[in-house]
Amino acid sequence: MESLDMKEYCSQVKPTVNVIGSVMVPPSRPSPKTILYLSNLDDHLIVRCRFDTLIVYNNDSHNIYGTTNPVKVIRDALSLVLSHYYPLAGRIRRTQDGQKLQVDCTGEGALFVEAVTNYNLSLLGGFEDLKEQLLFQFPLTAEIEEVPPLIFQVTRFDCGGLVVGVSFNNCLCDGRGAAQFLKGLGEIARGETKLSVEPVWQREFLKPQQTHLVRFQHDELLESGFIVNPNCSIQQQLPAKKAEDLALTSFFFSSDALQRIKQPIAEDLKENCTTFEVLAALAWRARIMALGIPLNNAVRFLFGVDMRRAFDPPLPEGYYGNVSYMAYAHSTTAKEVVNGSLSHAVKMIKNAKLSVNEEYVRSSIAFLEMKRSCGEIADVRMCVEDAYFTDWRWLGFNQVDFGWGEPLSSCPGNFLKVLVCPIAFQLPPKGKSGVMVVFCVPRSALKALDTELHSLI
Repeated sequence: MESLDMKEYCSQVKPTVNVIGSVMVPPSRPSPKTILYLSNLDDHLIVRCRFDTLIVYNNDSHNIYGTTNPVKVIRDALSLVLSHYYPLAGRIRRTQDGQKLQVDCTGEGALFVEAVTNYNLSLLGGFEDLKEQLLFQFPLTAEIEEVPPLIFQVTRFDCGGLVVGVSFNNCLCDGRGAAQFLKGLGEIARGETKLSVEPVWQREFLKPQQTHLVRFQHDELLESGFIVNPNCSIQQQLPAKKAEDLALTSFFFSSDALQRIKQPIAEDLKENCTTFEVLAALAWRARIMALGIPLNNAVRFLFGVDMRRAFDPPLPEGYYGNVSYMAYAHSTTAKEVVNGSLSHAVKMIKNAKLSVNEEYVRSSIAFLEMKRSCGEIADVRMCVEDAYFTDWRWLGFNQVDFGWGEPLSSCPGNFLKVLVCPIAFQLPPKGKSGVMVVFCVPRSALKALDTELHSLI
């Protein structure tokens, strides 16, 4: 792949993780030569970015067939599964008018990187800088057409452990769709000849209908400027900030602690509360206080809601496109969240979830189409007052089995640093019951965040 200058890119990787090879992995059989449509939810500016996951396996590198080379197992299975998910082996292209993205099924393949390190998996307990080296990254300045939609890095550790890092172009799949792909990859790696869930493209299901279907104001699109700008990706429009100024830090909430927090809130509201609602309200308040957001500033809480079963009829099983819609809880001021009760914040989050249904999503799809056709493009104004939450607990990354069992843990990668100080929920490592909450904040706010969380608990 000479045009990508792979040797030059690979030479920039820090020496503690050594890249020993990179190759393009094409589908095992020729891909249909076609251009595929992306829905407005796929082509939305907020998903014109990459998201990645790191999946950690223990020090038993023998799979069910006794194979000692997990890199070959995964690479061979990747070629086979790409014949089913051939759009991921293609390339993103712009339409002739430059207004929209589409997928050119070229069959070029996924970038596959093999790496080794003399580190021990026990050193991955937190979010150390080593994690930045566990998934190969192109520069943020790279054009979306230049970067393969799918990138793998398999890193072997001296202790025998393994980390599989995978980076997806978010335009082609959402988190649940990505996990579906990886679980299928695991099935092929374990010797299955047929996928348990066949992939479904069918992005035309979410094609915009008449513009009169715009029935809502869609402040979630206007206030943060999440309107598609056809000229660049979201990374190129974010506020300028240095990655080294941001830090990832995690907090573990045990099931017992969560129950103690949830019970009085449920009694106050006289209704059941989910772990997400309660923990999100607590994390929202702690974030506002730790970042020192002025109490008179307006703040918002934004989070994705999976709409796969919200449509009538539901989307077919195997659909792996973007169907997660951004719901938001709007507060008048930060003071309302900080000085109000946690029950009040939970209620705002509940109401935000209820507001997102098929009619609302269809309206937003038509709204985006109308704005694009009118040439109206808003600026991206992702600001620190907006809290972005992503829940990785039930996407399925923790179920990816390549033949040596389910992973010890799975977690989001460095794409969290692309957003403005987001918060992620993930399952804890095996053996623990509860929720890991990952914050991305300026390093200067770490101590304040720790203090606020402990005081709230």
